[in-house]
Amino acid sequence: MQWFSKFTIRNQLAFLAASTLILLIFIFSVFYAQNKDIIKNKNNEYTVNILSQFQQDVASNSNGMHKILMNIAYNPDMQDYMLESEYDKRYENSKKISTLLNNARLMKDGIVDVIVVGNSGSFFSTYGGNEYVSRYQGLFGSTPFITGLKEINYGSNIPGNKFFIAGVSVYGIYDPVSIGKQIGYCYLVIDAQKMTSLSLPKLGKDEMKFYMLDRDHQIFSSNDPASVGGSSSFLQAAEALSGPSTLTLHGDRQIVQAEKLPEIGGTIISAIPENVLYTEIRDLRLKVFYLLLTAVFILLVPFTLIMNNLITPIRQMTNFILGIRTQQTVSLKQEIQLNGYFEMTILSSKLNRMFDEIESLTQDLIDADVQLYKAELDKKQAELAFLQSQINPHFLYNTFETIKGMASIKGVHEIKDIVQDLSRIFRYSIKGSEEVALQEELDMVSAYLRIQKARFKERFDIEIDINSQVMTCKVPKMILQPIVENAIIHGLEPLTTKGKLFIKADIDAQKRLVVVVKDNGVGMSEERLAAMNKKPEGNGKPDHHLGMNNVANRIKFIYGEPYGLSLHSEENQGTEVIFHLPFKEEAYV
Repeated sequence: MQWFSKFTIRNQLAFLAASTLILLIFIFSVFYAQNKDIIKNKNNEYTVNILSQFQQDVASNSNGMHKILMNIAYNPDMQDYMLESEYDKRYENSKKISTLLNNARLMKDGIVDVIVVGNSGSFFSTYGGNEYVSRYQGLFGSTPFITGLKEINYGSNIPGNKFFIAGVSVYGIYDPVSIGKQIGYCYLVIDAQKMTSLSLPKLGKDEMKFYMLDRDHQIFSSNDPASVGGSSSFLQAAEALSGPSTLTLHGDRQIVQAEKLPEIGGTIISAIPENVLYTEIRDLRLKVFYLLLTAVFILLVPFTLIMNNLITPIRQMTNFILGIRTQQTVSLKQEIQLNGYFEMTILSSKLNRMFDEIESLTQDLIDADVQLYKAELDKKQAELAFLQSQINPHFLYNTFETIKGMASIKGVHEIKDIVQDLSRIFRYSIKGSEEVALQEELDMVSAYLRIQKARFKERFDIEIDINSQVMTCKVPKMILQPIVENAIIHGLEPLTTKGKLFIKADIDAQKRLVVVVKDNGVGMSEERLAAMNKKPEGNGKPDHHLGMNNVANRIKFIYGEPYGLSLHSEENQGTEVIFHLPFKEEAYV
């Protein structure tokens, strides 16, 4: 077979590659491709059937929501309620519509809240969600419309915070004056998980995943719970597809299929990795493996011939490379000489040139690294200069003083007083010391209370009773304001009657400083009070009393266990917060 050795390596490799390719094409075209298509078609039929079921179910639920909205919107009692401007008559009408709305909420599973809002100022909500939906009223017209996924926090009584809002503008049809005019809005707050009454197939390991997306491309239902509430460019790309298609996700090819949900402007998408779909053809792969073994034996003769013609120069080249790697017998400055075919001669020449270029590039890389470190240092210096040039607190303080002066010149004394108090609070907050005299803390709280009095007018009175002996006692800075703010916002503001805030400071029998902040506001339930007293430091979840928790944590951290904060409250009777602090006078070190 000497004649065969006279062919170039390229021709010999081309012969081997052509023989292998022809054989592989024959094998896979006969066995693998056909079975792969069969499995893919069966999967597509299964997926289309499931997607169609969910498409019809969402359409049915959406139409049901639309009918409920229209029945509420054009109920005679509801229209009377929306048009009524007198409070007493509106109150009487509310008794009628209360039953109507509560019955509507129970008509279909998933309706969390029913809300009506009239242009006359009337509103009614079965679960207190009117404050959330008002911001979206511009989305709704004369026909029912379902928004994308919205975040609404109803508290612990309704789990979850992801909902759809279905709404419609209401037009008068009974009152002669209002016929054809827009008189209000009607809304349904719908649990996102109940938009479909069917259950998605359970997700096993590497099985098909289903995603239901709203009109804003957010996932509102999936058999992959961790993905609910999120979105991804992969799913958005899948939405634009028609029919079964293939996309790549994290390096894995996924077979995806999408169907529109026109009633909610969304899409339902299925995705399954190709490698999972084709697990059923493992027996076929085994057969192909046996065929490949046969092909190897068939190709063994030409392969052996080619290897014999290549092995000697390649071994020389390998030894040379290993010598460079171990840095024992060969250096980059040495040259390799390969005896053999023309291609080997060219290869040795290219390798020698490459080694020269590597040495040159190594030096260039070192120089480039030095330049990069210099550039990074320059960047850090520029960022430091930028931070140093930022507005400092004294500029803001001087700005407050400027506003106060302008208000005084213009004769707007209310603005002058508020800005003066705000300036005092700001200057106090940037004060460097961590502990201040109780007198300074009370001065800052007084400034804060004057601002709140300007806001709430005569809605509550303030009574302050401070023992003169404790005025110089040292306390942590900004420790009273969060408690006073809680008392006003969570205790007094919800009151419909006039409230009262009481602040007292004295020394108890154990020579401790005792500060009491008390209000006669709405108070809190026994369950809420027990939870607050059990874990005043909080549990890591969002909380309306975060400021109180922070104060309690600061006292524990600074002074230790004997000191702290206690809370007493009774629903509709008010709340009392008591501080126990060490009595440390001005001379304390």
